[in-house]
Amino acid sequence: MAKPKSNQKREQIFQAGLKLFAENGYTKTTIKDIAQEAGVSFGTVFTYYENKAALFRTCVTAPLREFKNHMHDAREEMPSMTLTTLKNLVKQHISFFMEREHYLRVIQYVIGQPERFSEIEALDEFADEFRHFIQDIMRTGMDKGFLPKSDPEEVSYGYLAFLMGMRLSFTDQAKAHQTSAFKNQALRLFGIQEVLQ
Repeated sequence: MAKPKSNQKREQIFQAGLKLFAENGYTKTTIKDIAQEAGVSFGTVFTYYENKAALFRTCVTAPLREFKNHMHDAREEMPSMTLTTLKNLVKQHISFFMEREHYLRVIQYVIGQPERFSEIEALDEFADEFRHFIQDIMRTGMDKGFLPKSDPEEVSYGYLAFLMGMRLSFTDQAKAHQTSAFKNQALRLFGIQEVLQ
């Protein structure tokens, strides 16, 4: 089913902003550039976003909301979690992060200038929530016996850093060859040594 035209245009502008903010930073990216990249008129950008700051904030926070929904759904399934469930979650996380290079570059940009961007608060809140989510997974896995005893807090910090750095370390050409290696390395952070195909 095709998206309504208004949603399509909003998404085009969002994707254009994300790409240009990632490549050029906030200051060097103009509404004119975003409109041209999105294939819309200058005025159309303001139909969907109040100003450049509003678009930038959306570029930072919208993917967080998507991932928070994932965490909410996964939490509901946590009482019945198995090793297979965990492996599937890791695959989902790898896919989510691997597909969002522009987004991760924008995040990197914001993290590099925390005093400049109020969006850092949303990122800090998300990082805390994600680490607690991973800690709860660790405790569940240890209680059920499919994960070895380890420090859940330590694992949560390592796992988040791994996911963030994984996509930014390789080009698109290398991505396809590295995906299974990333999955196996991610599982090792949880203490799982078996190879995932």
